[in-house]
Amino acid sequence: MVLSLSPGPAPVEEHEHLAAHANLWRMTGDFWDEWEKLYAMFERCYAWQEYVQPGAWPDCDMLPLGRIGKHFGQERATLFTPDEQKTMMTLWCIFGSPLMLGAELTKLDDWTLSLLQNKKLLRLENGHFVSRQVLRSKEKCVWAAVDPQTGERYVALFNFSETAKTIHISPAECAAAFPEGWVCPEEGTWEEVWSGNQSDKIGGEVAPHGALLFHRS
Repeated sequence: MVLSLSPGPAPVEEHEHLAAHANLWRMTGDFWDEWEKLYAMFERCYAWQEYVQPGAWPDCDMLPLGRIGKHFGQERATLFTPDEQKTMMTLWCIFGSPLMLGAELTKLDDWTLSLLQNKKLLRLENGHFVSRQVLRSKEKCVWAAVDPQTGERYVALFNFSETAKTIHISPAECAAAFPEGWVCPEEGTWEEVWSGNQSDKIGGEVAPHGALLFHRS
């Protein structure tokens, strides 16, 4: 049994009280399929990044994927573009948010299932990863995560702009966001989780409102 609170948005200064009395708590108001709400979630995740821990999880709210809105008016398909859906799933997972689907389960399509069943992506939800924002500007954002038990590392690149952007980051730049250490050799092969492509660099062209997620064992 877990206790989930929906104060929305939870005040970050109450993180100790929330962690002592609940297992998860919503750190936002109602989250719907609007780019502005997804964009705003990056600031919320940054504010809460140091307080994600096993048994006490800040919650980004439900995932509005697939067919939604059945009990809030007319049922419809999510308004998020496919790239925005990747961005949402990537941010929720690399931040370590609980995953709850707000959709009509009997009408899930293959695309939505592929988002929810990506095993490399879901490894980020094992409760062991330490995640930090590396950088953020008006046009882009980078998050990194490491599992201290296995040494696995992930780096997520997000494009906030309305046009495709080429984004690159180095392991050394990622390491600077981790005071406790994030040792990672510059050389080595990374796998881009969404495409399965292999690369010796962290980076590439990122679609508008899209994301790339790189993994290295």
